[in-house]
Formats: sequence, structure tokens, C-alpha cells
Amino acid sequence: MTETPQLPMQWDGLFLTPVPPWGTSVVVRRASPDGRDQVLIVQRDRRSGGQWTPPCVTRLPDEDVAACARRAVDEIVGLSLPVARGRDLQPGWSVFVARAHDRAQVRLGAGFDAFDWVEPDEARRRCASGTAAAFALVA
Repeated sequence: MTETPQLPMQWDGLFLTPVPPWGTSVVVRRASPDGRDQVLIVQRDRRSGGQWTPPCVTRLPDEDVAACARRAVDEIVGLSLPVARGRDLQPGWSVFVARAHDRAQVRLGAGFDAFDWVEPDEARRRCASGTAAAFALVA
């Protein structure tokens, strides 16, 4: 008898994809009022460490990778934006880029306390090394 493989689960009880990429980060960009390039970072709930990161989620079983990226932006910052594939960090994690209007209204999803529009160098400084690499690939 063949056993069905157990799918990994994320913290909210949803099953994750059993094949890479396991998730995606989205570097959301905009021009500041003075024309400088800015990227959006979000801070996880301080009770779970309060780390800064670009919007990112794990991929659900059979979920298209681009759909996963759009879901990340929608669920985490409340924006509906087209996404473009960037260079992947590794085979297990994809990176996408999205462009927001300079007056985009961010609405944080559950599990996040704060957001900030910062220059790419500041995003790399604030974010953990694994997620900061996403900014280096596209910024």
C-alpha cells in the first residue's frame, strides 16, 4: 500500500505546496513625491518578532506562482497590483516586482503592525538578510 505524503502546513492551518517554489516575496515599488525610488516594507506582529520584510507568503498546493505573488500583495497590504517575475532568490523562493501609484492606500492584513515606504538601501538595512536579498535582486 502506498502512503499519501503528508503536506506541510503553515501557521494558519492551510496546506502548503509540496513542490518548489514554496513561496514568494514581492518588492512593491513607487516613486516618492520628490521622484526617488521607494519600496514597501511591512513589520510582522511584534508578538511574533516584529521583523521587517517585503510582502511575502507561502504557496498553496497547485497555486500558480504569479497568483501567489498577487495574493501576497492583496492579503498583506490590501493592494491589487499586476506583478512581474524577478530573479529568484533560490529554487525554493521566488521574487516578483509590482509598481504602486504614489498615493496607494496600504491596508495591513492580519499579523502585521506597521508599514513604511523607504529607499531600497534602507529596506535592505531593516530586513533580515534572507528577505533583504530580494531588494538587491530588483532594486
